[in-house]
Amino acid sequence: MSAVFEDGLSLFAVRRMMEGVVPPSLATASADRVPNVSYLSLAEYVDPLHVALSYQFFNRSRENVLATKRASLTLDDPYTGAGVVLQLEYERTDTEGPVFERLRAKLMGVASHVGMDKVFHLRGADIYRVLEMRRVPGRKELPATQPRVDLPTNSRLLSERMANCGDLADLLDTLLCGLGELLRIDFAMLWLFDASQAALTLLASRGYEVDGAGAEISVGEGIVGTAVREGVPIRVGHMMNMATYARAALESVDALGPASPAKAAIALPWLKEPRSQLAVPLRARGRVLGALLVESKHDQFFGYDDEDALMMLCGQFAVAMSLMQPAEPEAVAAPPKSAQPAQSGSALRLRRFTRDNSIFLDDQYLIRGVAGAILWKLVGEFLRSGRREFSNRELRLAPELRLPDVQDNLEVRLLLLQRRLAEQNAAIQLEKAGRGRMRLVMSRPIDLHCENS
Repeated sequence: MSAVFEDGLSLFAVRRMMEGVVPPSLATASADRVPNVSYLSLAEYVDPLHVALSYQFFNRSRENVLATKRASLTLDDPYTGAGVVLQLEYERTDTEGPVFERLRAKLMGVASHVGMDKVFHLRGADIYRVLEMRRVPGRKELPATQPRVDLPTNSRLLSERMANCGDLADLLDTLLCGLGELLRIDFAMLWLFDASQAALTLLASRGYEVDGAGAEISVGEGIVGTAVREGVPIRVGHMMNMATYARAALESVDALGPASPAKAAIALPWLKEPRSQLAVPLRARGRVLGALLVESKHDQFFGYDDEDALMMLCGQFAVAMSLMQPAEPEAVAAPPKSAQPAQSGSALRLRRFTRDNSIFLDDQYLIRGVAGAILWKLVGEFLRSGRREFSNRELRLAPELRLPDVQDNLEVRLLLLQRRLAEQNAAIQLEKAGRGRMRLVMSRPIDLHCENS
């Protein structure tokens, strides 16, 4: 049976009506034609012929749908007062996969917003085929609200700026600054996926009181972790409970083991009451490399158009990041010694915990994982030979770092380490010394301490 849509209507055109500002109403009838109307928490656009509705309770509506396979859905536009009625045919219920995960993440946001997070639980995503769609007759529509920016044009401008970036640091700053300047998105975090740790590491943020570079959450935690796990964007137009991020940070501290100092967490940037959130995965060549999280203090700040624009920009960022390997430096004579600040004061105690390469400067946690192993190698080599300059190539070939053969993301890890040291104003700093080279700068003597844990 082919779908019948009134002229000018399409599911794509009315998908913003599914945001839940006005709850969608579902009308069903039993097998003996007894009608029932109920309100839903969520509806989700799937494709031009399908919608998904949240299945939370086995109630009269679901009983009717399973008996007749038919339902009627009414959607209302909160901005113009327009309404549409969809005639639906039930096809199946998904209990896993991208559509289910998007609905579940959105339900978490709605539930926490109304204090019902302990009650609401998504059992499944009911998938319906749209048989017919018509306008609600007799309504006088208000003028549509103006968008906050010209999203297509400004997204193109930001894309052009990113295409002209020469290195990863420039690419990252261009993206985060462009989100604020061109798209009027004031709060953003860029997370990197570390498959070896099953965790996400914060590379940089914009708009928050703290930068939080190096902070971690687990895959599957919050909408960022879910977006990475499922490889799909997730958007919530209501206040999210940020306790998931706090719990994830505390769990990362516990994972460091009893030998590590208790205060090993890096403070996460966060809004006290984020009213809207959108997490977009960074995908390149079939792999998820991380995610971008953007937030707002206003309800329903992000729409489907924002989701589409950020998917395009994040895809460009991910591909550029995966390809942006600096040319290896040519073999040259030992570089001349550059001016270094005089080392003075007490020795800095650099500690490494071997279980996960956690690094502490005195008693202050710095970083862990491959970035921690890199810093340990660089400082150790300096203490043995006096070398301060190193090439990316020798790090990439160093067996003790155990970088993967494919997509090692060495440049990203170096950038994270450099930003983390700068944020801490540490006595050790890492700076560029040319294309594909870096230099250690130290203002205090260093003592190394390796602790097995």
